Amino acid sequence: MRTRPRQTDFASRISWDAVVTWVLGFGLVAYLGFEGGGFDPLIHDQVGIGIWWVLAIGVLVGALPRVGPSRLALLALGLLAGFVIWTALSLIWTESSERTGADLARLLGYLGVFSLILFVKAPREPQRLVSAVGAAIALIAMLALLSRLHPAWFPSADQTAAFLEDSRERLSYPLNYWNALGALIAVGLPLLLHISATAKTIAVRALAAAAMPGMMLAIFFTLSRGSIVAAFLAILIFLAVSDDRVPKLITLAITGAGGAILIAMASQREELRHGLTNTDIARDQGNEVLLIALVLCAAIALVHAGISKLLIDGKRPEWTKPSPQFSLAALGALVVVLLIAFFAANGPSRVSNGIDEFKGGDQAGTGTGRLNSFAGESRYDLWQSAVDENATKPLTGTGAGTFVYWWDRDAAGAEAVQDAHSVYLQTLGELGIIGLLLYLGFVAVVLGAGTVLAVRAGPGLRSVLAAALAGCFAFFLAAAVDWAWQMPVLPVAVLMLAAVLVMATPSLPGADGVLRRWPARIALALGALVAIVAIAVPLASTSLIRDSEAAVREGDLEQALADARSAENVEPGAATPRLQQALVLELQGNLPAAADAAVAATERESTNWRTWLVLSRVEAERGNAEAALAAYRKAKSLNPLSPLFDR
Repeated sequence: MRTRPRQTDFASRISWDAVVTWVLGFGLVAYLGFEGGGFDPLIHDQVGIGIWWVLAIGVLVGALPRVGPSRLALLALGLLAGFVIWTALSLIWTESSERTGADLARLLGYLGVFSLILFVKAPREPQRLVSAVGAAIALIAMLALLSRLHPAWFPSADQTAAFLEDSRERLSYPLNYWNALGALIAVGLPLLLHISATAKTIAVRALAAAAMPGMMLAIFFTLSRGSIVAAFLAILIFLAVSDDRVPKLITLAITGAGGAILIAMASQREELRHGLTNTDIARDQGNEVLLIALVLCAAIALVHAGISKLLIDGKRPEWTKPSPQFSLAALGALVVVLLIAFFAANGPSRVSNGIDEFKGGDQAGTGTGRLNSFAGESRYDLWQSAVDENATKPLTGTGAGTFVYWWDRDAAGAEAVQDAHSVYLQTLGELGIIGLLLYLGFVAVVLGAGTVLAVRAGPGLRSVLAAALAGCFAFFLAAAVDWAWQMPVLPVAVLMLAAVLVMATPSLPGADGVLRRWPARIALALGALVAIVAIAVPLASTSLIRDSEAAVREGDLEQALADARSAENVEPGAATPRLQQALVLELQGNLPAAADAAVAATERESTNWRTWLVLSRVEAERGNAEAALAAYRKAKSLNPLSPLFDR
């Protein structure tokens, strides 16, 4: 009996708004980050279903939305929802309903995250949400760095290198892709800079500052040129838009110097720099840099804590509070100096040569030498191919997720790729001009309106909006040159920051009341259920196919066939269940049935050369030389540059 009042008092002291914000902001980003960035559909689809269930139940019981959305939030939500709906409509004309359905499931997860963040907004949400996302990214970056400095703690850290030996020197754990890890750190750096200057307690400010040199070393180890540029520009945008810049500049100078020292120390240790973590020399070098990093970051934390104490409690010197006129003059002088330096270094000629080098498609080289290279590594060919793809169907595109089939038959390059390495051009090719306009509209609302709101915001809100804006800018820039949009941890983190920006305006009067009425609640709940089903179908199909593949490895062909047929029942329009059946039936020696299943697979993905190649092999095993040759020629026409057809 005596414990109840104490428990009640304890519960009343808990800020449930803060708990919800941190569960969503920190928990979701950290979970996806440690699960390979959420790239596996079994991961991101399960998360998407969970998000939509929360929305459905929250709306039905009247717990959501917490407040009415603003006009800007409704515009952003409408554009993102329109993009998702257009993706769903592409099922009508797509070359692969299976790949389009998988793309749609992932996008529905993004839409669910954005909607949920808008619906649970609380008065103090912006600062908390930005801090939660920044803390999650910092944690991921620190563990990524530790996986290089002390790999014995992370047995699975060399997963990517096991498949791509040439990538060993590039830090990729835990996202398993170096450019994605670099982009995530680029998003996080302005958030940490904001936290280090505005957190309530000095301890939190010091911790944020201490993490930044480690994040800089981690992004260096990724050797991701685009991510490093995105991080640099994001920090510049944060400083340009934010208020009270001098303390932030001081923090940046201290942490930047610390990051430079760590990078210089790591660069001098060749085994460590090249990712040769299994040698005794590399382990010794990793331990040395780890010790140096701990000491240096601790010193930065102490120095920053002292500076923060002086600026908070002490009387700030006047030079730390420059007038707007002085700030504008200083910015103008900086621009002039940069322009003079650009032309003095023969900048125009370097840019021209860099563009030619980028178009050449050569590899950027290895080690730190790649950081000085402008080589596009086939990106220009990929982008041209996406533009050519759009030319075939300018308004609608070939269907979401189908660039891979267009690239194979376009014969622009022999390299096997899944994505165009640019969300904008891939959207143009797959979803046409209409899809691209919807996506660009969403980006324009987030960045354009976010900039205006951040500049006009008061002292208590301007810095947090500037940080969210800078993080969004870093992502949308990285997504222009890589497939960051397909790595869920990145869009999820950025959509949270985007929600901070679009909810910075007042809510529509009475909007929450309208959304809480039963007709609206039922409509929203039904929409959530439709999203759940749309995600669950490809999720179940993928899970069954993997069960079938596992059964094949175990020698249980009957179970493998049963799982493949179950996948067909779940997703009748998909080619993979039919193709898996063909492969299992081939192993069983039932060649006529295998041929029928392979034909069914080609009917569902007529532009996928793999289905035709399997059909060719099965027909050859049956002794149908003419049918086998016809299928083989079809497969070759869909991927003429593949070395498989040179044999």
